[in-house]
Amino acid sequence: MVDLTFFFFLLAAIAIGWLLGRKSVKKKVRGNDQQRALARSYAQGLNYLLNERHDDAIDKFIDALEVSSETFDTHLALGNLLRKRGEHDQAIRVHQNLLARPSLARPNQQKAQLELARDYIAAGWLDRAERLLQELVENSSDLRNVSLEHLVEVYRDEREWGKAIHAVNLLHGRRFKRLSAEWAPIQAHFCCELAEEAISSKDYLSARKHIDAALGYDRNSVRANLLWGRLEYLLSRPREAIKVLQRIPRQNPDYIPEILELLITCYEAIDDESGLDRYLESLQREHPSNSVLIALTDRIEQQQNEAAAAAFMGKQLALRPSLRGLGHFIDLHIDSTQGRARENLSLLKTLIDQLIASRPHYRCSNCGFSGNQLHWLCPSCKHWDSVRSVKGVEGE
Repeated sequence: MVDLTFFFFLLAAIAIGWLLGRKSVKKKVRGNDQQRALARSYAQGLNYLLNERHDDAIDKFIDALEVSSETFDTHLALGNLLRKRGEHDQAIRVHQNLLARPSLARPNQQKAQLELARDYIAAGWLDRAERLLQELVENSSDLRNVSLEHLVEVYRDEREWGKAIHAVNLLHGRRFKRLSAEWAPIQAHFCCELAEEAISSKDYLSARKHIDAALGYDRNSVRANLLWGRLEYLLSRPREAIKVLQRIPRQNPDYIPEILELLITCYEAIDDESGLDRYLESLQREHPSNSVLIALTDRIEQQQNEAAAAAFMGKQLALRPSLRGLGHFIDLHIDSTQGRARENLSLLKTLIDQLIASRPHYRCSNCGFSGNQLHWLCPSCKHWDSVRSVKGVEGE
């Protein structure tokens, strides 16, 4: 693959040579010694470049290419390219060099400050980025909104959920203004994060307020309803929890596996086994999944016997084959087999379990990140609500 940095350095070198020639011919301002020094820097920079000594080449090009209104964009572009390539320290050096020039026009200083903040975010120096962005929010009307967007990003990564909510509200002008379709779900997640913290500390009143706020921003928030159902159960209100949890399959059936354990617990708490069976059957009929199938099979085994459960599972597997279903199907037969057949089934079950364990249970639809637990915020691409249960033979 072609090294884009190499070509950029060549372009920078050409620009330097052009500037040197332009200044010597048109302006005749520099003395011969200074011109020769610049020419030496230019030649040394090319030499470093050709020998793949990129750090030294950058230093020489910065020295040779003066910071001015004409060269500002070149410096800025160099720093941005380095950041995109993951060379964060070098990008910071380039943008810090711009900010160190007091003669630079104020709008250009603020642009350089924004790019330096982006460098710090990319490098993980969030506290430094936060200070720069806060200054821009206060002092730059042109860059205020983009700085607020980056501040939201910083607060998200710092898990400063209250500050993130405040920054989003500032971005949209006033506290209760309706948010866009892009920002409303994100704001709801920030409120859910606060609700999770409140539930963990058993501050159920605050948790209720944060959940209400989340649903105020996004009434279709699956996460908010999951937390609401959980809160109702913790408050010994299982009937109310069931009503809330049953909204989720209508909102997004991809999250059915996430509600099953709590839903079954709530039905058991009110001693409504027939109601649970009917609801699980309706879920499997309308939104078939392996999690619901296994839950139904377990119910049949409890109420009847292993043979009835195995017969039910076998019919379902014929319609929708899956590794998890097959593993459960084998479990139902192992106890009733003897000798070599039992050994073969045990070996097959072991192989299936290993295969399932080696496959991710969740995958991000945006970047492909995979893992074995649900992340509301993808750890890789930082998108909300993009991680879902894997579908198909190896998943749901």
